[in-house]
Amino acid sequence: MIVARILVPTLAVFAVVTPAAATASPGLAVPPTAPQVTGGMEVTACGWPDTVAVTGGGGLCTGSLVHPQVVVSAAHCGDGDKTIRFNEDSNSGLSRQAQCTVNPEYSGTNEQGSDWAFCVLDEPVTEIPFTPPLYGCELDMIDAGLPVVIAGFGDGGPDGSAGTKRWGMTEVVSTFGNTANIGGAGISTCQGDSGGSAFVAMEDGTWRALSMTSTGLIGCEGTTGVHALMHPAIPWIEETSGIDITPCHDVDGTWNPTPNCDGFFAGGAEGFGTWEDWCAGTPRGEPSTSCGPAFDAEDDTDPPTVTITSPADGDELPTGALVTITIDAVDPGWGVREVWLSIGGDEQPVRDAVPPYVFADVPFPDGVYEIVAYAEDWAGLVAMSTPVTIGVNAEVPDDPTGADSSGGADTSGSGTAVPGDTGDGEGSSAGDGGGSTGVPASDDGSGSSGCGCTGATPAGALPLLLVALGRRRRAIRS
Repeated sequence: MIVARILVPTLAVFAVVTPAAATASPGLAVPPTAPQVTGGMEVTACGWPDTVAVTGGGGLCTGSLVHPQVVVSAAHCGDGDKTIRFNEDSNSGLSRQAQCTVNPEYSGTNEQGSDWAFCVLDEPVTEIPFTPPLYGCELDMIDAGLPVVIAGFGDGGPDGSAGTKRWGMTEVVSTFGNTANIGGAGISTCQGDSGGSAFVAMEDGTWRALSMTSTGLIGCEGTTGVHALMHPAIPWIEETSGIDITPCHDVDGTWNPTPNCDGFFAGGAEGFGTWEDWCAGTPRGEPSTSCGPAFDAEDDTDPPTVTITSPADGDELPTGALVTITIDAVDPGWGVREVWLSIGGDEQPVRDAVPPYVFADVPFPDGVYEIVAYAEDWAGLVAMSTPVTIGVNAEVPDDPTGADSSGGADTSGSGTAVPGDTGDGEGSSAGDGGGSTGVPASDDGSGSSGCGCTGATPAGALPLLLVALGRRRRAIRS
């Protein structure tokens, strides 16, 4: 029998672990005490900013910002609503609310290296650079003796201060399956460090997140902590969250960098700026080349192609219809950055950055409307779709524009570059979008039989229909 500690969020809960079973129950909770990394040093303001406090339910864990909207932690820290704090003190500082999810296959022990959890922030943090997981060919670095940094809010010993972030340099002692023993030379993890990562330095000065702290032997000083390796959790995290947290690789580990494979955390223990300005000046890396060429190794001179796949051109819908608009957008170069719409000649404020591109349940008052989709790639090139015209309690005329159907716009259904666009994403308004010309409304002004398209929305219609958009909340890639 091995006497071990489960590094639970309550910070002072101990369990007896046998090969068959373990106990880690919220019912064992006691007040938190002295949370700091054992043997480590206190972090200065904005040092290791991606190491965050995961709080909720009266306990404390540590987490790592591996994507602007995703923090990873440990399953035994629990699920549900949490507060993520960005600071050196777990009780104060900037915060984000988050919804946390635990690995459904976690059984209360880390025997299979399954002590995984992730939290999706209610809004992304883009002010500080994130630290992505070690993945793909980078995993070849994992071996005994690999230098790593650990940081967290765990028990620092007799002179520890509750909830203070500490850090220390140590190493991977050994690996087994999906776990790694990490610590030594007086530096180790303890209660309250649960969920925090060991960080690996890359040749370009950036960092990668290796693990989630899970368990360890009683008596933190001079011991090693057992970590769940992060990379086996990636397929589950990405499938469950719908968020790509490996921007340089496909989920199978193949090198396939996106424009988000850039700007990773390249700082360290020395902080830059203050939390009041979100640590302004924190170093960011260049586009990564850790396993192959950078995403921008070749220039992107081709604009995206963009098509409205639903509704269909000419669709006529009843009064009160809520219309779901779906868009297909692809880019042969650096990829699609975001997609948006114009309706009746008015550019809409809501944008979508994650495929499939969907704007759900858009309310349309009675009338005839021309819908145009736009897509911008990461090189700043913008393309527009062929217009689609729909009627709501109104007949769609055969030629809603009253002009030549080509009108300067693409008629192939695949989209075209916006004429005169400068590549800064600002020249994409529908008013000059490739021949979407305005026409008069019907004589009686009711909009029931004439055109209510570009430049002539029906009386009472919102100029920006998506302001009231009941669109599903979507995750973002950057």
